Amino acid sequence: MGVMPPRPPTRAYPRTSPMDSTNPAALLAHLAAVLSSPNWFLNPSLPHLPALLAPSLPQTLPVPLPVRLAAAAALAAAPSRNLLAVSLPVVLCLHSLSPPPHRPLFDRPFGSLLGHLSRFALTPLVLRLFAHMHRHAPPAPTGPTYNAVIRSLCRRADLARALRYLSLMVRFGWRPDAYTFNSLIVGYCRTNQVDVARDLFHKMPLRGFMQDVVSYTALIEGFCEMGRIDEAMELFRETEKPDVHMYAVLVKGLCKAGRGEEGLLMLRRMKELGWRPSTNAYAAVVDFCCRERKVKEAEEMLEEMFEKGLVPCVVTCTAVINAYCKEGRMSDALRVLELMKLMECKPNVWTYNALVQGFCNEGKVHKAMALLNEMRACGVNPDVVTYNLLIRGQCIDGHIESAFRLLRLMEGDGLVADQYTYNVLINALCKDGKTDQACSLFDSLETRGIKPNVVTFNSLIDGLCKAGKVDIAWKFLEKMASAGCTPDTYTYSSFIEHLCKMKGSQEGLSFIDKMLQKDVKPSTINYTIVIDKLFKERNYGLATRIWGQMVSLGCNPDVVTYTTSMRAYCIEGRLNEAENVLMEMSKEGVTVDAMAYNTLMDGHASIGQTDHAVSILKHMTSVASVPNQFSYFMLLRHLLRRRLPEDVLPLTPAGVWKSIELTDVFGLFDIMKKNGVLPNSGTYSTILEGFSEDGRTKEVTSLVSRLKEDGLSPNENIYSAVITCFCKSKRYSVAWVLLCSMIQHGFMPHLMSYQHLLSGLICEGQTEKAKEIFMNSRWKDYNPDEIVWKVIIDGLIKKDCPDICRDMIITLEHMNCRPSHQTYAMLTEELPTRD
Repeated sequence: MGVMPPRPPTRAYPRTSPMDSTNPAALLAHLAAVLSSPNWFLNPSLPHLPALLAPSLPQTLPVPLPVRLAAAAALAAAPSRNLLAVSLPVVLCLHSLSPPPHRPLFDRPFGSLLGHLSRFALTPLVLRLFAHMHRHAPPAPTGPTYNAVIRSLCRRADLARALRYLSLMVRFGWRPDAYTFNSLIVGYCRTNQVDVARDLFHKMPLRGFMQDVVSYTALIEGFCEMGRIDEAMELFRETEKPDVHMYAVLVKGLCKAGRGEEGLLMLRRMKELGWRPSTNAYAAVVDFCCRERKVKEAEEMLEEMFEKGLVPCVVTCTAVINAYCKEGRMSDALRVLELMKLMECKPNVWTYNALVQGFCNEGKVHKAMALLNEMRACGVNPDVVTYNLLIRGQCIDGHIESAFRLLRLMEGDGLVADQYTYNVLINALCKDGKTDQACSLFDSLETRGIKPNVVTFNSLIDGLCKAGKVDIAWKFLEKMASAGCTPDTYTYSSFIEHLCKMKGSQEGLSFIDKMLQKDVKPSTINYTIVIDKLFKERNYGLATRIWGQMVSLGCNPDVVTYTTSMRAYCIEGRLNEAENVLMEMSKEGVTVDAMAYNTLMDGHASIGQTDHAVSILKHMTSVASVPNQFSYFMLLRHLLRRRLPEDVLPLTPAGVWKSIELTDVFGLFDIMKKNGVLPNSGTYSTILEGFSEDGRTKEVTSLVSRLKEDGLSPNENIYSAVITCFCKSKRYSVAWVLLCSMIQHGFMPHLMSYQHLLSGLICEGQTEKAKEIFMNSRWKDYNPDEIVWKVIIDGLIKKDCPDICRDMIITLEHMNCRPSHQTYAMLTEELPTRD
């Protein structure tokens, strides 16, 4: 490497170049490959590379070729973090290969490269360049070189190393300047030493350096990060000429501290000054709006960003989507997702998980499942959280088999189910009365490497107690203690509830006394179970005393406790006291739920005060408490009481829906309208579901006509209920027409609707019609695995139709709607058992 070989004669650049002459990455890779050759200096492409890498570089630059190449490589890499990582070793290699007299000329390429590396905060590369300069000088590190290293380390909060480089800087004769001080202020702030940073800030004039906008901004950002907003604002007011970055820092700090209105005012001030707020400033305001449930304002901010040519990060967009999902506004959430894609802001797994959770919370698991396909199409792999949300959604929907199939699909994707996954499955099995399967799954946890926690044990114990298997529940209580899980009040609630149910309130009270003797403080839930039983036994005096004991122990009554008291008053006909309880709940800040309102409504309706009951329904809707199925069922049951003799009055929901006539329903609607409560889609949906379960197509048809007369349109739930009703009545042609109408109106039918329709047609011998419907359905809107599970396996294989199932699988494949290998394996397991 002593003396550089003579420059070879210039040759015409070959037309068939081995690299892409327009791609900087390809050109840098080519240059790196050339430099690795022993005869690199003879390569004919070298003289042409500077012009190709950096056309703006002066072609007549009076420096040796390696220096021109280094300058071009640094310039070509400037816009990209990735290219800088490729460019640095090339520039260092050119420096090493150059003869000593030429090496000082690398000061400009090195300085340029150092500036670009610092701008992208590529600290490891900055340190590598510094080390090379230190070992292979000239050019040796200068004051700006040391400053670049110190700034990079301070920005990474690596203050200890930054101070070592400062010491090295002074030792080699370079004097720290304002840039050095500003860097150290950043470093102290990022290591939460804001007071030290402030002292350094005040010392700057004593060292001959006046604080500038960079100094002020660094310290203001430090105060904001520590939540010391008032100090940050005071410093801001001292600044003579604040810049756009300082404003952005304050917007972010104010929003983070919950002072978003001030942050928004600061953002507006930026715009008034003619500045374009940064992405970070907008993101802070968007995040604040989402936290404050001002989602519309957050979306408007997103749109404003897009209009100004700013692309928000995926975290900001996901915050808006998540906020919409929490409010149940899924169409708005999907609109933001499409906006993201339009602006090339790629959604990630957290974006999709927010949507999955939103659909599951709405009870639309089929739509959440469909997102699995979209995720994969966008190159986003579902994670454990995605699958856990879907498994929980399927369990809540009552589709436990589909939940277990999802578990297999999850494992097929190389993901390991966690404690949460198995807790959901065990809880679902227990709630479904399948305690033996739940216990078997629990026993398998050890081999799966899963340690059960309190939630696991509580689910099992509760399920076993409700199933009357208390002896086994006690054994699990012992296992719980040996596993190092301390029983909590939920654990004991299961035993208290069983004792009260089987042996009366005294046994429940005895259990609570034993808890107190063991220094285990009973909870509101524990006391509420006993109080409820005492009220049912009409032991009001003792119930009142136990209530007082509960409060004296610091257990405040919750909505369930108050509702038990309200129910007792209603049974006694003491409705004024019951209403006082409702008022007391509101006064104590306890949220009144639908069950509490239903209890009071039931009390008034039971003594014939139906108008008063409906007025409570009106109040219920005015405070955004959504009436549920029981609300309308209970009102209809009392209307039925007017028409039927006491001895034939049905008591169960199924019995009531068999006996209800349309005249009763329309009578309820009249009472509602008279009291200022108009039947809405939720009202119709609830009543239609009741008629649908009994297959009463005449009533369903009339009710849908009435719905349209009221100016309402069928929603997704209404369509599903009506389709189910016609399937149960074996009027499949009408069900198919309704299903098509549902799709035309923009709704996505539940797969259970397809299952009822197709399996019904096949049972009726209309196999070809079933195949035709299957072939003409829009399966691409669904998850292929779920189609196979719910429509083919659960719907058709269980009807002993294996041949038809094979045909339908082939149809799915032709539509490019392919299930996973795991689902094919499940299907293969099912088919032989049916042949």
